[in-house]
Order: sequence, then structure tokens, then C-alpha cells
Amino acid sequence: MSYRYLAFLVRSLLFFFFFITTFALYQFEILSAPLQIKRKENHFSNLLLLPASGKKPDSMVVLFHGYGDNPENFLVVGVLLGQILPNTLFVAIEGPISCKNIPSGKQWLSTPKNKKPQLLKEIKNLTQSLNQYLDNLLKKYNISTEKMALVGFSQGARVALHLGLHRPKCGGIVALSGSYLNDPTEKNLFQPPVLIIHGTDDQKAPLSLARESYKNLDALKVPVTLITLAGVDHDIAPEELELTGEFLKECLSEKN
Repeated sequence: MSYRYLAFLVRSLLFFFFFITTFALYQFEILSAPLQIKRKENHFSNLLLLPASGKKPDSMVVLFHGYGDNPENFLVVGVLLGQILPNTLFVAIEGPISCKNIPSGKQWLSTPKNKKPQLLKEIKNLTQSLNQYLDNLLKKYNISTEKMALVGFSQGARVALHLGLHRPKCGGIVALSGSYLNDPTEKNLFQPPVLIIHGTDDQKAPLSLARESYKNLDALKVPVTLITLAGVDHDIAPEELELTGEFLKECLSEKN
């Protein structure tokens, strides 16, 4: 048995164990955690996970799922991050567009990737609507905008980056397996801390996109960090959740 095959086998077993453990934890938490489902509030549907501590939330993390997913599935990220951020409200928002090839899935953007001008226009309109929606949530739970962070995966990461970098005083942004849609006409962006995490073996969103995003944001003086994970494909590895949690803890000052 070669070392390469053995490493692959061990990694596969670890991922399987993580999936089973996560699923079991999610099922337990989803039954015991206080959830609120709201439909079509300001044109968006969402799933809220109240703080694991049972206390009034002092911060908010907004979760943006990937293409073809939904907030019910992606909320598992909030359940796990809630162990690190016990006083945080997690909001998993549903993409507003149905996927033609995935009946139960949603998407944030419908413009083809090769039509950048139209795509930029679409994402600007989307984030304008999202800003109004998030302002209402922050007001409702009496949370300051500095205590709100954004986490997105794949297409959701693109939305999180654009939203957070064009919104004053966002607490932080985490982009998982996603990239920033760069507008060459932009000269200034807001400067929240940004963490980009990307797998070296991503078959859907090449690592080069993450590196390009890092380069563009760094040039615009955005405090950005890029972490690459060897052997990780287009998914969320256990290490990514740990890195995300510690980053958000720092951004939202949970440790103080």
C-alpha cells in the first residue's frame, strides 16, 4: 500500500467521521435550539438560530449558502460555530432565485460568469436589498453593525464579500471557497477584516481565484488573509470551521 493511498484513506475516514458527528450534532441541536423560521421578509427567507447560551445576542453572523443549497442545510455551520460564539445570533438567508437543475436549491445570482458587467449590476442590486434587510434585523435585536459578521460559501462567499466591503463598519467577512468580483473602476472600499479560505484541490472554483481576490483586496488596502488547505476540494473541511470560529471570535470580541 503506497503512502499516497494510505493518506487518502485516512483523510476519507476523517471526513466520514466528521460528517456523521456533525449530522448527529446538528440533529440534536436543531431539536433543542430555539429556531425561528420567517418567510418572505423583505423579499428574503431566513432561518434564525438564537444564541447557544440562551442569553440575549450581543453579535450576529449572517450565513450565505452556496449555489443549489438552502438555509436549512447551511445552518449546520451556525450550529457548530455557536459552540465557539455562544452569545451570537446566526441568520441563514435563502438565495432569492430558484435553481433550474436543483429543485430544492436556491442561488444568489443568475447572470453567467462570463458576463461581468451584467453580473456586477446584479450583485449591486442584490446587496442593496440585503442591506435594508440586515439593518432591520440589527435594529430588532439591538445589535450594532460593528458586531455583525458575514460568512459565505462559494457563490455565497461572493455575495458576502461584495456586501461587507460596500457596507460601513461590518465586523468581518469569511469567504469559503469563493472569490471577490473585482470592479476595476473601484478605488475605495470599506476595510473590515477579511479571511479567505480555499482548498488546493477545489475543482469548481480554482485556487487561482482566491489568490486573485487576495491580490485585488490587498491592493485596495483591505486587511485580508488568505489560508489555503492542502487536498481540500469544493467543500467545508473541519479545519475551516475552526479557523472561521477563531477569526469571528477575534472580530466580534467574544473573548473580551
